[in-house]
Amino acid sequence: MELQLYNQGVFDKYKSNTQRIRVLSEDWAEKNLFCVSCLSEHILKLKAGTPVADFICEICQETFQLKSQNNTLAKKIVDGAFSTMIQSIKEGTRPNFLFLQYTKDYCVKNLLIVPSFFFVEEIIEKRRPLSENARRRGWVGCNLLMEKIPKEGRISIIKDGAILEKKEVNEKWRKVDFMKKTPLSERGWTIDILNVIHSLSKKTFQLDEIYRFEGELARIHPNNLHIKDKIRQQLQILRDKGFLRFKGNGAYELD
Repeated sequence: MELQLYNQGVFDKYKSNTQRIRVLSEDWAEKNLFCVSCLSEHILKLKAGTPVADFICEICQETFQLKSQNNTLAKKIVDGAFSTMIQSIKEGTRPNFLFLQYTKDYCVKNLLIVPSFFFVEEIIEKRRPLSENARRRGWVGCNLLMEKIPKEGRISIIKDGAILEKKEVNEKWRKVDFMKKTPLSERGWTIDILNVIHSLSKKTFQLDEIYRFEGELARIHPNNLHIKDKIRQQLQILRDKGFLRFKGNGAYELD
C-alpha cells in the first residue's frame, strides 16, 4: 500500500485545496484500499453524483464514503444534510465511513473505518439552519459525534503512518459485524452499553457499576421500562460475542 497522496498533475489542474484533496484521496483509495469486510483487493469508485456513497466492493456489495482532512480526527466531524443522514440510518442504506488524515506533505497518516451499523441517531447532531443570507439558506447540516462511537466501531487501517495487517483489520470487523443484522434499536443499546463500560476506564467491573447509569440510559431509551433487565441482556450478548468474560459474583472483564 502506497501512502503518498501528492500528484503534481492534480495541483496543476485544481486551484482549490478542497478539490485537490477530494481528487487525491479518492484516486488513492481506488488504487490502494481493500474491502475490510470480504478482503477483496480493491474497492470500485462510484460515478460522480452517486448519493451518499463514494465506493463499492463488487464482491460483497459493501459501500463506503470517504472523508479526508489534515487535522487530527476531532470529537465532532462536519457532515452533510441532517435529514439525509437520519433517513439513511433508518432505512439501512448508510455506507461505511472511511476517515483519512493526511500530513502537510500529503501522506496518509491515519485511516480508520466506522462500520455503517455503528451509525445510530444518537451519534448525529443537528446543526443550525444556514442563515437567510446564505446561498442555501435554511439548509440543515449535521455533525458526527465521534466520541459517542465506542472504540470497537473505530477500526484502524493505518495508524500513525503504519499500515496494519489486513487479517487484523478483518478480524476486528468480523467481531462486530453481528450488529449488521441486529435491529436499529437493539444496536443502539449495544453501543450505549459499550460506551458505559469504557467510561469506567478499567478492565474489570461489577454489574452494580453499570446499574448506576440506569437513569442516563432511561433518558436515551424512554420507551423501555425495564432498564436493568436490558443491561443484563446486553452484557450477556457482549459476553457471548467475545467482548466480555463473566468472572462470577456480578463481575465482568473486558476481553
